[in-house]
Amino acid sequence: MDKSIETGEMMLRSIFGDVPRNDQGILNDTFKAIDAFCKQLRQDHDCATGVQDKWIRLDLWAEGLRSALDELEQSVYCSEQYGADITKLSEEEMSPEELVNYDRHLYYYKNTFIRIFSTLDKTGYFLDKLYDLNTAHVKPKFSYYTVLRQLHKSPNHTFLEQQLFDIKVKYQKPMGRLKTRRNLEIHSLNAELIDDVWRNRRCFATMHRVEPVRINLDDLQQGYVMVCESLYTIFANCSKQSHR
Repeated sequence: MDKSIETGEMMLRSIFGDVPRNDQGILNDTFKAIDAFCKQLRQDHDCATGVQDKWIRLDLWAEGLRSALDELEQSVYCSEQYGADITKLSEEEMSPEELVNYDRHLYYYKNTFIRIFSTLDKTGYFLDKLYDLNTAHVKPKFSYYTVLRQLHKSPNHTFLEQQLFDIKVKYQKPMGRLKTRRNLEIHSLNAELIDDVWRNRRCFATMHRVEPVRINLDDLQQGYVMVCESLYTIFANCSKQSHR
Protein backbone atom coordinates (compact mmCIF):
# COMPACT_ATOMS: atom_id res chain seq x y z
CA MET A 1 0.00 0.00 0.00
CA ASP A 2 1.19 3.54 -0.80
CA LYS A 3 2.47 5.18 2.39
CA SER A 4 0.58 8.44 1.85
CA ILE A 5 -2.72 6.59 1.38
CA GLU A 6 -2.12 4.42 4.44
CA THR A 7 -1.35 7.32 6.76
CA GLY A 8 -4.18 9.38 5.28
CA GLU A 9 -6.59 6.58 6.22
CA MET A 10 -5.17 5.70 9.61
CA MET A 11 -4.20 9.01 11.14
CA LEU A 12 -5.49 12.51 11.72
CA ARG A 13 -8.07 13.02 8.98
CA SER A 14 -10.20 10.34 10.62
CA ILE A 15 -10.71 12.75 13.55
CA PHE A 16 -12.92 14.85 11.28
CA GLY A 17 -14.51 11.91 9.45
CA ASP A 18 -12.72 12.96 6.26
CA VAL A 19 -11.63 10.76 3.37
CA PRO A 20 -7.94 9.85 2.95
CA ARG A 21 -5.71 12.57 1.58
CA ASN A 22 -5.38 12.70 -2.20
CA ASP A 23 -1.74 13.63 -2.71
CA GLN A 24 -1.34 16.29 -5.36
CA GLY A 25 0.63 19.41 -6.21
CA ILE A 26 3.96 20.09 -4.52
CA LEU A 27 3.36 17.42 -1.84
CA ASN A 28 2.87 14.70 -4.44
CA ASP A 29 5.84 15.96 -6.48
CA THR A 30 8.05 15.87 -3.39
CA PHE A 31 6.99 12.36 -2.43
CA LYS A 32 7.76 11.21 -5.98
CA ALA A 33 11.17 12.89 -5.93
CA ILE A 34 12.09 11.19 -2.64
CA ASP A 35 10.87 7.82 -3.96
CA ALA A 36 12.89 8.31 -7.17
CA PHE A 37 16.03 9.07 -5.13
CA CYS A 38 15.62 5.90 -3.05
CA LYS A 39 14.93 3.80 -6.14
CA GLN A 40 18.01 5.15 -7.93
CA LEU A 41 20.13 4.69 -4.83
CA ARG A 42 19.16 1.02 -4.58
CA GLN A 43 19.83 0.49 -8.29
CA ASP A 44 23.27 2.06 -8.01
CA HIS A 45 24.35 -0.19 -5.14
CA ASP A 46 24.17 -3.97 -5.25
CA CYS A 47 23.54 -5.54 -1.86
CA ALA A 48 25.08 -8.79 -3.11
CA THR A 49 28.50 -7.13 -3.21
CA GLY A 50 28.01 -4.99 -0.12
CA VAL A 51 26.83 -1.42 0.31
CA GLN A 52 28.69 1.36 2.08
CA ASP A 53 27.15 2.45 5.36
CA LYS A 54 26.70 6.01 4.00
CA TRP A 55 24.20 4.95 1.33
CA ILE A 56 22.17 2.72 3.64
CA ARG A 57 21.88 5.59 6.09
CA LEU A 58 20.91 8.06 3.36
CA ASP A 59 18.20 5.69 2.16
CA LEU A 60 16.80 5.44 5.70
CA TRP A 61 17.04 9.21 6.24
CA ALA A 62 15.23 9.88 2.97
CA GLU A 63 12.38 7.65 4.08
CA GLY A 64 12.40 9.46 7.42
CA LEU A 65 12.07 12.81 5.66
CA ARG A 66 9.13 11.44 3.68
CA SER A 67 7.41 10.47 6.93
CA ALA A 68 8.26 13.84 8.52
CA LEU A 69 6.68 15.68 5.59
CA ASP A 70 3.57 13.50 5.77
CA GLU A 71 3.21 14.25 9.48
CA LEU A 72 3.81 17.95 8.89
CA GLU A 73 1.04 18.13 6.30
CA GLN A 74 -1.39 16.43 8.68
CA SER A 75 -0.50 18.87 11.47
CA VAL A 76 -1.17 21.83 9.14
CA TYR A 77 -4.50 20.26 8.20
CA CYS A 78 -5.61 19.80 11.82
CA SER A 79 -4.61 23.33 12.77
CA GLU A 80 -6.65 24.66 9.84
CA GLN A 81 -9.67 22.50 10.65
CA TYR A 82 -9.82 23.48 14.32
CA GLY A 83 -9.14 27.14 13.50
CA ALA A 84 -11.65 27.43 10.66
CA ASP A 85 -14.61 28.69 12.72
CA ILE A 86 -12.78 30.83 15.26
CA THR A 87 -14.11 34.39 14.91
CA LYS A 88 -14.31 35.69 18.48
CA LEU A 89 -11.72 38.19 19.71
CA SER A 90 -11.43 36.90 23.27
CA GLU A 91 -11.71 33.61 25.11
CA GLU A 92 -14.44 35.08 27.33
CA GLU A 93 -16.71 35.48 24.31
CA MET A 94 -16.41 31.82 23.33
CA SER A 95 -18.76 29.00 24.14
CA PRO A 96 -17.28 25.93 25.88
CA GLU A 97 -17.20 24.08 22.55
CA GLU A 98 -15.45 26.99 20.84
CA LEU A 99 -12.87 27.12 23.62
CA VAL A 100 -12.12 23.42 23.18
CA ASN A 101 -11.64 23.88 19.43
CA TYR A 102 -9.48 26.95 20.01
CA ASP A 103 -7.25 25.02 22.41
CA ARG A 104 -6.99 22.19 19.90
CA HIS A 105 -6.11 24.67 17.17
CA LEU A 106 -3.34 26.13 19.34
CA TYR A 107 -2.01 22.66 20.07
CA TYR A 108 -1.68 21.81 16.38
CA TYR A 109 -0.47 25.33 15.51
CA LYS A 110 2.44 24.95 17.93
CA ASN A 111 2.99 21.35 16.87
CA THR A 112 3.20 22.48 13.25
CA PHE A 113 5.70 25.30 13.55
CA ILE A 114 7.94 23.09 15.67
CA ARG A 115 7.68 20.37 13.00
CA ILE A 116 8.51 22.86 10.23
CA PHE A 117 11.90 23.62 11.73
CA SER A 118 12.62 20.08 12.90
CA THR A 119 11.96 18.82 9.35
CA LEU A 120 14.24 21.51 7.93
CA ASP A 121 17.00 20.59 10.37
CA LYS A 122 16.67 16.92 9.42
CA THR A 123 16.90 18.04 5.80
CA GLY A 124 20.09 19.92 6.61
CA TYR A 125 21.57 16.82 8.23
CA PHE A 126 20.69 14.78 5.13
CA LEU A 127 22.36 17.36 2.85
CA ASP A 128 25.43 17.48 5.05
CA LYS A 129 25.93 13.71 4.86
CA LEU A 130 24.99 13.40 1.18
CA TYR A 131 27.58 15.93 0.05
CA ASP A 132 30.15 15.41 2.84
CA LEU A 133 29.97 19.06 3.88
CA ASN A 134 31.33 18.44 7.40
CA THR A 135 29.18 21.21 8.83
CA ALA A 136 29.79 19.96 12.38
CA HIS A 137 33.38 21.17 12.09
CA VAL A 138 32.01 24.70 11.69
CA LYS A 139 29.20 24.43 14.24
CA PRO A 140 28.71 21.24 16.30
CA LYS A 141 24.92 21.72 16.62
CA PHE A 142 23.91 23.04 13.23
CA SER A 143 20.62 23.98 11.61
CA TYR A 144 19.39 23.74 8.03
CA TYR A 145 20.48 27.33 7.46
CA THR A 146 24.01 26.56 8.67
CA VAL A 147 24.18 23.77 6.08
CA LEU A 148 23.03 26.19 3.37
CA ARG A 149 25.93 28.49 4.24
CA GLN A 150 28.28 25.52 4.11
CA LEU A 151 26.81 24.43 0.77
CA HIS A 152 27.47 27.95 -0.55
CA LYS A 153 31.19 27.39 0.00
CA SER A 154 31.20 24.24 -2.15
CA PRO A 155 31.99 24.88 -5.84
CA ASN A 156 30.36 21.58 -6.85
CA HIS A 157 26.79 22.43 -5.85
CA THR A 158 26.31 26.04 -6.97
CA PHE A 159 23.07 25.41 -8.87
CA LEU A 160 21.37 23.58 -5.98
CA GLU A 161 22.57 26.12 -3.42
CA GLN A 162 21.19 29.01 -5.48
CA GLN A 163 17.80 27.33 -5.83
CA LEU A 164 17.59 26.66 -2.08
CA PHE A 165 18.73 30.19 -1.29
CA ASP A 166 16.01 31.61 -3.57
CA ILE A 167 13.39 29.54 -1.73
CA LYS A 168 14.73 30.77 1.60
CA VAL A 169 14.44 34.41 0.47
CA LYS A 170 10.98 33.85 -1.00
CA TYR A 171 9.57 32.73 2.37
CA GLN A 172 11.82 34.81 4.62
CA LYS A 173 9.09 36.91 6.26
CA PRO A 174 6.64 34.14 7.30
CA MET A 175 9.53 31.89 8.29
CA GLY A 176 10.96 34.69 10.42
CA ARG A 177 7.67 35.04 12.27
CA LEU A 178 7.40 31.29 12.74
CA LYS A 179 10.97 31.10 13.99
CA THR A 180 10.23 33.76 16.61
CA ARG A 181 7.20 31.80 17.80
CA ARG A 182 9.19 28.57 17.83
CA ASN A 183 11.97 30.14 19.90
CA LEU A 184 9.50 31.62 22.36
CA GLU A 185 7.66 28.32 22.69
CA ILE A 186 10.77 26.22 23.21
CA HIS A 187 13.28 28.48 24.90
CA SER A 188 11.67 31.47 26.58
CA LEU A 189 8.46 30.29 28.25
CA ASN A 190 6.86 33.16 26.29
CA ALA A 191 8.71 35.62 28.54
CA GLU A 192 8.95 38.26 25.82
CA LEU A 193 5.23 38.04 25.11
CA ILE A 194 4.48 38.32 28.82
CA ASP A 195 6.69 41.42 29.05
CA ASP A 196 4.87 43.03 26.11
CA VAL A 197 1.47 42.37 27.69
CA TRP A 198 2.64 43.66 31.10
CA ARG A 199 3.90 46.92 29.60
CA ASN A 200 0.57 47.50 27.87
CA ARG A 201 -1.73 46.51 30.74
CA ARG A 202 -0.06 47.31 34.04
CA CYS A 203 -2.91 45.33 35.57
CA PHE A 204 -4.27 41.79 35.80
CA ALA A 205 -5.97 40.53 32.66
CA THR A 206 -9.77 40.64 32.59
CA MET A 207 -10.03 39.58 28.93
CA HIS A 208 -7.84 37.03 27.19
CA ARG A 209 -7.46 37.92 23.53
CA VAL A 210 -7.21 35.04 21.09
CA GLU A 211 -4.40 34.54 18.61
CA PRO A 212 -4.68 36.11 15.11
CA VAL A 213 -5.77 32.76 13.71
CA ARG A 214 -6.04 33.72 10.02
CA ILE A 215 -2.57 35.28 10.00
CA ASN A 216 -1.06 32.35 11.89
CA LEU A 217 -2.60 29.82 9.52
CA ASP A 218 -1.28 31.71 6.51
CA ASP A 219 2.22 31.62 8.00
CA LEU A 220 1.89 27.89 8.68
CA GLN A 221 0.81 27.23 5.10
CA GLN A 222 3.71 29.21 3.69
CA GLY A 223 6.15 27.50 6.04
CA TYR A 224 4.84 24.10 5.00
CA VAL A 225 5.16 24.97 1.30
CA MET A 226 8.70 26.25 1.92
CA VAL A 227 9.63 22.85 3.37
CA CYS A 228 7.99 21.06 0.42
CA GLU A 229 9.74 23.19 -2.18
CA SER A 230 13.11 22.79 -0.46
CA LEU A 231 12.79 19.02 -0.21
CA TYR A 232 11.54 18.72 -3.78
CA THR A 233 14.47 20.78 -5.06
CA ILE A 234 16.99 18.68 -3.14
CA PHE A 235 15.65 15.29 -4.15
CA ALA A 236 14.85 16.24 -7.75
CA ASN A 237 18.48 17.35 -8.03
CA CYS A 238 20.21 14.47 -6.27
CA SER A 239 18.04 11.71 -7.78
CA LYS A 240 19.51 12.60 -11.19
CA GLN A 241 23.06 12.10 -9.97
CA SER A 242 25.05 8.89 -9.71
CA HIS A 243 25.55 7.76 -6.12
CA ARG A 244 28.84 5.94 -6.48
